[in-house]
Amino acid sequence: MLTRLLALTLAIPAALSPLSPSCASTGGSDPPIVSDTEFARLVTQLSEDPGYFWSNNYISNETSYLHVIDDLLAMDLKDGAYIGVGPNQNFTYIAAVRPRLAFIVDIRRQNLIEHLLFKVLISSSETREDYLARLVARPISKKLGAAASLADVIDNIESTAADPVFYQEQLAFILEELSRMPDLSLSRQDLDDVRLIYREFFRQGFDIKYDNWRSFFFPSLKEFILETDLNGRHRNWLASEETFQFVRTMERENRIIPVVGDFAGDQALRRVGRLLESRRMAVSVFYVSNVEFYLFRQRKWEAFVENVERLPTTESSVFVRAYANLHRPHPSMVKDHITITLVQNIHTFLRNARAGRYRNLWDVVTADAL
Repeated sequence: MLTRLLALTLAIPAALSPLSPSCASTGGSDPPIVSDTEFARLVTQLSEDPGYFWSNNYISNETSYLHVIDDLLAMDLKDGAYIGVGPNQNFTYIAAVRPRLAFIVDIRRQNLIEHLLFKVLISSSETREDYLARLVARPISKKLGAAASLADVIDNIESTAADPVFYQEQLAFILEELSRMPDLSLSRQDLDDVRLIYREFFRQGFDIKYDNWRSFFFPSLKEFILETDLNGRHRNWLASEETFQFVRTMERENRIIPVVGDFAGDQALRRVGRLLESRRMAVSVFYVSNVEFYLFRQRKWEAFVENVERLPTTESSVFVRAYANLHRPHPSMVKDHITITLVQNIHTFLRNARAGRYRNLWDVVTADAL
C-alpha cells in the first residue's frame, strides 16, 4: 500500500495538508513536533459529525487487555502510527508499542472530550501518583515516590477522602488549560461534558466503571489498572514511572490526537490515512476493541474493510481486538475473563476479507489470530 503514497498525497484536500514545517519530523524516526495550533487543527479537521453510542464508556470494560502485551513487544512495532478507539486502555498500548503519532478515533464526541481532559491532567502531572490523585480529586499529603508499587500508589490515594475544594481547583485548571487552545472551538456543551466526566471521576473515585448502569460485571478503575498479564505481572501504563513518562511526553508534544469518527464512515479514518501517507508513515497498530461487533449488526462492516484497505500499512501491521465472552465464549478464553484480546496481522485480515472468509464476527475472531 505504501506504493500509493505519491498519488494519494496529491489527493489530500487543502484543509488537510501535511503537518506544517513547524510540526515536521526532524528526520529519521524522530517524532514529529506538533504545536498547540496544529494539534487543534488536526482534532477539528480530521473529525466528522458524531454518531450515537448507548453508553458513557468512562473507562474500558476489557479485563484481558494486558494479555497481548508480550506479543506486541516481541513484534517490535515502534515508530509507526497507532490508531485506537475508546478511553483509557489506549495508553497502555501506546506505552508498549511506542508510536510516533497516535490517533484515538471514536464515534462519540464525549470520548474526544474525555481524552482532552486526560491530556490536561497527564501533561501537567509530574508523576503517575500526581496524575491519579488529580484524576479522582483526592489530594495526598505524603507521596510514595517513583519506586512504589502500583497497588501501594492506589491505596495511598484511596486513604484520602475526596476533597470538593481540590476537585473545584482541578476542574478550574482543566477548563483554563482548554481555554488556552481556542482553535479547538469547544462548545458550551463540550465544556459541560468536561464537567460531567470529571464529576463522575470525583464522585466515584477508583470505583468508577464503564457506565453508570448495567455494569455489575465490568471492572472498576482500580480493578482495571491492577489487572495483570498472563504471567501475573502488572503491565498497565501506570505500573511504572517510565511508561507514565513516555505517555506524558506524547501528550505534552501533542502526539496523541483524539478524533470523532466512524470506522465505517467516509471521512475521519480516511483523513487520518491520507495524513499519514503525506508523512510517509504507516499504521503499526490498529486497536479496534469490539467495534466490529457493532459494524456487523449495522451492516457496515464492508465499509470498514474498505477503509482499512485505504490505510498505509506494512506487512507487520496488526490489529488488536477485544471479543466479549458473554454469549459465546471464545475457544481461547482465559479463566473467567469477560473478554479475550487478540492480535491479527492486518494484511492477513485483508486477504481473508477479499476471499470472503468472514461471514460474521465469529469468523473474524477465530481466524488467524496470532
